[in-house]
Amino acid sequence: MRFVLRGIWLVLAIFFFVLGLVGLALPVIPQVPFFLLSIYFTSKFSPRFHNWISNNRLYKEYLLPLKNAIKSEKEVVKDKSKQVWYKVLMAKLGFIR
Repeated sequence: MRFVLRGIWLVLAIFFFVLGLVGLALPVIPQVPFFLLSIYFTSKFSPRFHNWISNNRLYKEYLLPLKNAIKSEKEVVKDKSKQVWYKVLMAKLGFIR
């Protein structure tokens, strides 16, 4: 199963890389999102590539703070959703009595 999953990551990485190259040639298609997806899937495929990307100066300088900010924002949303569900539950229990 692990080899199948790695094969899927590789196929997706190549597919999005080719779409990025097509985006370079055609002005209608954006290339940056496709190249970013290609990098993401390549890092899922290859642990060595993932380590290289993670230890890159540009990643540490620009993307790591963004990743941490997104992670903390997800935690805030998760906490707020728990509060909303608690309030909904309490409101329903109040209507039952």
